[in-house]
Amino acid sequence: MKLNWLKIAGISACLLVSTSVQADTLLIKNAKLVDGVERAEGVVDIAVRDGRIQQIGTDLTADDTTRVIDAAGKPVTPGLFNVNTQIGLMEVGAVAASVDARAMREDVTASLRVADAYNASSTVVPYNRMLGITNAVVQPGNGTSLIAGTAAVVKLSATDGVVEPGAAMVVNLADTGSALTGGSKAAAMAKLREALEDARDYARNTTQFNSGNRRDYSLSRHDLAALKPVIERRMPLLVYVERASDIERVLRLAADLRISLILSGVSEGWRVADKIAKAEVPVIIDPIRNLPNSYESLGARLDNAKLMHEAGVTLMFTGMGWQTTHNAYLVRQSAGNAVANGLPYNAAIQAITSAPAKIFGVPQYGHLKAGASATLVVWSGDPLEVMSNPELVLIDGQMYPLESRHTRLRDRYFQAIQQYTN
Repeated sequence: MKLNWLKIAGISACLLVSTSVQADTLLIKNAKLVDGVERAEGVVDIAVRDGRIQQIGTDLTADDTTRVIDAAGKPVTPGLFNVNTQIGLMEVGAVAASVDARAMREDVTASLRVADAYNASSTVVPYNRMLGITNAVVQPGNGTSLIAGTAAVVKLSATDGVVEPGAAMVVNLADTGSALTGGSKAAAMAKLREALEDARDYARNTTQFNSGNRRDYSLSRHDLAALKPVIERRMPLLVYVERASDIERVLRLAADLRISLILSGVSEGWRVADKIAKAEVPVIIDPIRNLPNSYESLGARLDNAKLMHEAGVTLMFTGMGWQTTHNAYLVRQSAGNAVANGLPYNAAIQAITSAPAKIFGVPQYGHLKAGASATLVVWSGDPLEVMSNPELVLIDGQMYPLESRHTRLRDRYFQAIQQYTN
């Protein structure tokens, strides 16, 4: 049964089940490029060498050392991103010993770096990889700290997964964040402003502070040092915020302090989309989220992505609420729902490929072009359709088997059952 399916897929079974993660020299023939770029209809060939896309064109040829794969006209996308996960930081949410995403009992943990805890051997990694996720922004938990720490960009490879350890400084100004500062959003905003202003003063007077000739600060030396890249615009501040009025306040704060900003959550972003676009601030949203499940998200609606896109806001997607880590691959279903509610198809593809790659500082990913990382997925059908599945996954030119602990357990027990049913 498996071999028949692979023949239909047009991809050699030996390639799919190979456990090698060495960079391959490949030629993918007859691929339909789906990367959010307007293209003429038709198929092309993709040449891969040394982990990069060497060439894209028609009628490319291969030598005897090159593996040739016939995509048979099927869609090929860049590897997909989910930009709000805790992949590699959380194995079982209910088991504290397996969760490295947060520090408890601290209202500011700016010096926490998730890159220092990322586990490339997590079972969550191959599960999402086999379903098309090749990259993720791994964020610290924001339910226990106002300033939670530094997010990282990872690739879902078997080893050495961290690509960008300093992707963004994560702040929670939603209801849960204000609860950490006494329950008032005004207090949370004041605490954040104080922290950033102290970090600016520390950056300008580090020598004096270290010699004991500077005033006391509200944060520890390590937290101040962690915020220094934000003050110097080398790292964006990623702020969770939902309500339109809170979005406006965060935009003003970023303008006052001249820092780079990314907004996340943004249930009521459509109400102030013009202001977000004017400030050139990208947003992270879950397009399928439309329930007014709190007083700060009463204006949530399914066409939030469409309305913000029309205003000129750069979109990035996460998806499916609490499933965003263990089932991070569902982000493509959220993207599909955005299209169903009016977002142009190419904009949805960009929101899970090229947009996060650019914004989080890993431009080698998220594109199908010569010189880009050979991180791509061949799909059985439209990647935004729920019934489509990956047939080939490459990360930096390395071909990964479409298997996980889940599929191995399935096969193991299915074989055992067959012994008693045949």
